[in-house]
Amino acid sequence: MTTADWAFVLSTLSFCVSLAGFLWNVWSKFIYPRAKVRSYISLMMIIGESGPTQRTISLSATNYGPTDITLHSHAAKRKQGFLWFRRNRHLALINPVDYPGSDNPTGFFGPGFPKKLTVGESVTLYFSADVPKRWIEEVNLFYFGFSDTFGRYHWCSPDNANKFRKDAIESLGAVPPAGSNWLKRYWDLCVACPGDFVAKKLCWLYKIKG
Repeated sequence: MTTADWAFVLSTLSFCVSLAGFLWNVWSKFIYPRAKVRSYISLMMIIGESGPTQRTISLSATNYGPTDITLHSHAAKRKQGFLWFRRNRHLALINPVDYPGSDNPTGFFGPGFPKKLTVGESVTLYFSADVPKRWIEEVNLFYFGFSDTFGRYHWCSPDNANKFRKDAIESLGAVPPAGSNWLKRYWDLCVACPGDFVAKKLCWLYKIKG
């Protein structure tokens, strides 16, 4: 093929990519817009006028628009890699309490669920402070969020999930299952086999990240 032929092929591919992007923008913003929901989980303290300080778990969802959305339930899942067909496997229903600091579960649907959220509206659920130990130690849950009536899941961000897991381990004494950190496994391999070049590189990465 000549230079002109390659230029024509590349121009055609660029046109197809641009057309696909244009059609997707029209479809997602005008024909079938979908609401963007931001989920966030955190460990919080309850400080009252009297009595000891208590802890509670807060899981919230905020509708960033552009349309209204109805949240069906709240859920959690393990950390499952980047493959799209594995993203929503091994789901778990989590049981909230009726108000912060309470030990009375409300069932697997929080108060008012299914819950319709208009643009800019949010909803918050609370969980007993002793459940993160079970979430991590028994089931190794990592992501937390909500499902909507279309069957889509809105998980908290990886940074938020990592921070909550770290807080649960440091503040609540949760112990992650053995082998849940692949860098730690390769660190142990490096110590056992110091001549392994790949293990040495992973040991260096574990020192930087860990």
